[in-house]
Amino acid sequence: ADNFAIASVLLHIVLPVLFIGDWFLFYERRQTKWYDPLLSLAVPLIYVGYILIRAPFVTLDPANKDIMKYPYFFLNVDNIGWGGLAKWVGILMIGFVAVGYLLVGFDRLPNTKQQ
Repeated sequence: ADNFAIASVLLHIVLPVLFIGDWFLFYERRQTKWYDPLLSLAVPLIYVGYILIRAPFVTLDPANKDIMKYPYFFLNVDNIGWGGLAKWVGILMIGFVAVGYLLVGFDRLPNTKQQ
């Protein structure tokens, strides 16, 4: 369980911060396209689809708490329903796209070219 907590923090907090830091420090400026934030939704949406297809086939074993049918509460259609799933996925998509367009905007600011 401790390893899961460490991995979760690394995956959900440290990795995104490092990715954005890498982008600010090393990415060649003026390369982002207006549609890149929309394209970035492909992987998370494929993941949502994968989880929803996988869930009916997962057999829960009370002795093994590491096996989860839904890895996140906002994907658990058994508890929140399809409307709740749509709401949460929509909220997250809007958040991801908003951050993406902030980065696109920063990329287009004057004096942000790498030297």
